[in-house]
Order: sequence, then structure tokens, then C-alpha cells
Amino acid sequence: MAKKEIELLEKRVDRLEKGLELMKMQIKELKSVDPDTIDKRFKCIEEILYSTKEILNMKDVCNYLDISQSMLYKLTCNGEIPHFKPRGKMIFFEKKELIKWIKKNAKSGSGKNRKSSKSST
Repeated sequence: MAKKEIELLEKRVDRLEKGLELMKMQIKELKSVDPDTIDKRFKCIEEILYSTKEILNMKDVCNYLDISQSMLYKLTCNGEIPHFKPRGKMIFFEKKELIKWIKKNAKSGSGKNRKSSKSST
């Protein structure tokens, strides 16, 4: 009976040693990954997440539009950006409406701006 217990313990030790070796290899692999590569992958994942969400919160919109939270508060307080407050406190944004707002407020590349700049010359 003692022999069987010793054999079981030896098998467990062998499995633990193999697992430890595997973990060492994975750690070496992680150390060799460039941090910039990880950042790029995270940004890609974020973009995918934004593309699937229809309703965004303040933080999402700040990241999506690359603006500060204070700027977004100013835009919402002045009614310049489409938003809604279902419970009166939390502010949410519909992605479709944000895209329309962005296109409507585009300053460069629109025909309207080009015509006015041509007529002034």
C-alpha cells in the first residue's frame, strides 16, 4: 500500500514539474512581447467593442471622440450634442446619433466651407 502511495506522489510531482516548465516557457514568451504590440492589440479590441455597442456612456464617448470629460459635459449642457438621461442623472448617447452629429459638424472637407473660402479671395 505504501508503494502505491509513493507512486501516486511521484506521478503528481512529475505533473507539477511539467506544469512548472510550461509556465516558465509562457513567462519567457510574455517577456519577449513588445509593449507597443500589446497596446495596438488593445486598441483594436477597443475599436471592435465600440463598433458593436449602440448605446455609449460618458467614458465611451470621450474615448470615441477623443475629447475630455469636461468638454463632453459642456457639449451636453449646451445641448450641442445628442444625448439622453433616462433616470435624470446618468447621461447616455446613441452611437448612430453621434455619427450624424459628427458629420453635421464637420468643418474641413465640406462643400459649404470651400465655397465661402473661395468667395472671400
